[in-house]
Amino acid sequence: MKEIINEHDMTKKMMNVIRSGYKKLINEVEEPITGPDMKPIPDDQKDTIAPKEGDPLFKEELTKLQNTIDPRVKITNFKIYVKDNDVLLEGSFLNKNYGESGINFKMSLASGEIETTMKNVELTNEVNTILTKLKGYYDVWAKEWSLKLTNEYNVNRQ
Repeated sequence: MKEIINEHDMTKKMMNVIRSGYKKLINEVEEPITGPDMKPIPDDQKDTIAPKEGDPLFKEELTKLQNTIDPRVKITNFKIYVKDNDVLLEGSFLNKNYGESGINFKMSLASGEIETTMKNVELTNEVNTILTKLKGYYDVWAKEWSLKLTNEYNVNRQ
């Protein structure tokens, strides 16, 4: 025997679905990822760690730089790009006259080298020694951060 369907009731059900009468059983709400200041972190920065002055990681890097190269070294920019497998460290030393002279450096794993710029600095034996130490520091730093990114900061690790 064939079941009889009331076409009027079926039409009402379809119209309710069309008029948004249909409700999902599961509501998915994405919570925005927030930083320490409770502001949402932009999507392009979710895979970036930027240690600030006072953070243990920042202090550790600064101490290593000052002990190895020169006590006057300052870090101006430090970022870890977890997804891109890169670390950027920028700094300066031998600054005089409020930054109008000195040596600035930029270390990056992606570039594979250290970039330095000197402004109003005379190339003396002391400066040459510091630059040699900086190059040696970069070689050790690059190996160290390559291992850290592979082990500690690996996004694919379970």
